[in-house]
Parts: sequence; C-alpha cells; structure tokens
Amino acid sequence: MKVRPSIVLAALAFAAAAHGTSAMLTTQVQNTLTAIDAVPTPAEIDQGFVDPTSALTSLAAIATDPSTTAVASDGVGMRVRALHALASYCTAPCADSDTAHQALVQFITSNETDMTGTTIVMLRGAIEALGPQRVGTDLGLLVSMLSHPSRDIRAATAHALRDLCNTQAIEPLRTQQGQETSDQVKLAISEALRVLSQPSPCQ
Repeated sequence: MKVRPSIVLAALAFAAAAHGTSAMLTTQVQNTLTAIDAVPTPAEIDQGFVDPTSALTSLAAIATDPSTTAVASDGVGMRVRALHALASYCTAPCADSDTAHQALVQFITSNETDMTGTTIVMLRGAIEALGPQRVGTDLGLLVSMLSHPSRDIRAATAHALRDLCNTQAIEPLRTQQGQETSDQVKLAISEALRVLSQPSPCQ
C-alpha cells in the first residue's frame, strides 16, 4: 500500500516536535547546516542528533517545516542544505516510500506554484536532490516542472531528469528544448539529452 506523503510528513512533524526540533536546533546542528562551502554529510548530521533515524526524521522536518528554523539566523540556507542532504539518506534507487524521498516530493508539490525568491531557491534544491534518488515514479513530477515559469527551476529540472537516468525523459526534454527561450535551460537540457542518449546512461 502506498503511503501518502502528507501522512508521512505529519508523523515527521510530530516526531520532530517530540524531539524539540520545532522549538530549538542545537548549536551543533545549526553550525552543520549553515556551512557555506559544502553540503553536510550524513555522518556530520548524525552527530547532531541522537542516532541516524532521529537525524533523518529531524532533517526531513527542517527541510519541510519553516518553524523548525525559526530561531536560526540563516533559516533558508539551513533548509536548502537540509533538502540537498536528504539525497544522501537513501541508496539509489530509493524506495518511493523512503522518508527522505517523501520529504522532497512533499516540498516540491507543496511549493511548485510559489514564485517568491526564497521558495524558488529551496525548490531548486529539492529538485536537484530528487533526481539522484532515481525513483521511477518521479518522472511525471519532474517532467511537469519543465514548464515552470522560473528558468532556474527548469534548468534544475533538466539536471534532475539527467540524474534520474530514465530514458523516458528524452522525448519531453526534446519537446521543451524546441520551445525553450533561455540559453541557461537549453544548455541544461542538452547535457541531460547527451547523458540519457548514451547506450548505457548513468553507468
């Protein structure tokens, strides 16, 4: 039975609140998620929580719930790094029901029409993190983002489709390439098509 993302994330929010995440993030966690030169590794994040399971639950809550970073001076930056870090919390191909995957999908579907600058930055991070998880059912969601009003989102989506390694993305990428007006996005699509057109893409 497929579990709805909203149900999973409701449980995540409850668990995060139980751990105090929604009220306060430890200094160690804040320092880890505000580094500007790299996305933190799972090992670095795990050190800030009780155990890897708690780390994943809390990380998903930080990424999807603004209230978890209300006390931080760099809340958006923390959430972007949390979204990127979620890509490392399952081994590709991930399961559709994986907590890290569900959190990314929920963030994208909840924010895909929000055009505010900070949301676009976070949405781009979530899309870029989703592709490498290589969940086959994400094809439709990512293809729909190829027509997003933001060129940054369209470019990020092309990269994500490249990383998804699903050759069914070739046709919609070519369709978008034929009508795309942004050079930035055209370059991203060309790179994705180059990779996906290989005899053994992503091998």
